[in-house]
Amino acid sequence: MERKTLLASGYSESAPVYDATAGAQYLAGLRRLLPLLRPLPPWPAILDVGCGTGINLLEAARVFGPCRLLVGIDLSPGMVAVAQEKAAQAGVPATILLGDAEALPLPDATFDLVICNSAYHWFENRQQAVAEMARVLRPGGQLILICAAAPGFREWAGLLEGTLRQRLGPLAPPAFPRLPEPEELYGHLQQAGLEPVYFNRVITPVRVQDPAGFVRLMATVAPSWQTGLPPGLRAQVEQEVAGAMARVAPGGFLCTWAALEAVARRPAFPGPDLGPFYL
Repeated sequence: MERKTLLASGYSESAPVYDATAGAQYLAGLRRLLPLLRPLPPWPAILDVGCGTGINLLEAARVFGPCRLLVGIDLSPGMVAVAQEKAAQAGVPATILLGDAEALPLPDATFDLVICNSAYHWFENRQQAVAEMARVLRPGGQLILICAAAPGFREWAGLLEGTLRQRLGPLAPPAFPRLPEPEELYGHLQQAGLEPVYFNRVITPVRVQDPAGFVRLMATVAPSWQTGLPPGLRAQVEQEVAGAMARVAPGGFLCTWAALEAVARRPAFPGPDLGPFYL
């Protein structure tokens, strides 16, 4: 099955429980970066790329509304359906589209703010996706981007991939995509004509005391590895990985959590603008 199809299918399965499982963590990341933005114009236009359940778009609408345009786009039909339902229940006039970040079905220079939270690391052509986000930004428009990064989850991914290879041989799917290094994302921002005004790499070791709960979490937030597995085999793999974590580290499995956080701006005028808000 094609990688994008696996991803879309996996996140459709995760959609009903995604907010309860990981929504608070992702929302906290967005809220950390919102104060770094320059003031948006009245009635801004906001786009959320890889919008998932719409949690980031609805938060932006709450903070910056009323908005003249709110758009979310996601590859997963299940996520799009949940986001549409949430927006309707909240009375927020948002348009949620099914589509690909690498070919946004949106006109040039439309948005004052683009958000991309925890999606960049999944894109097949990351440079193209960032170029598309830059294309739809108005001059002076801003981008918030947060993503998983190397060396994140490498310890756990090694156990999972070993278990999958034992079960499936060379056909075993990867646990994760290749996670980006800081130089990759920073370069893509610059190549797209965006000025990074804030850029940070966060690396935090986490000691997992509940292996079974951690595996369930990862099956929700990074589900592509289990998509297509028969339910019985999926449960066996989850149990075996949790058991391996407990055997390797009975006192708690150490797992690296790593992320990149960026705020960038499309210049309003040719040349760099190093004004007082430049961090």
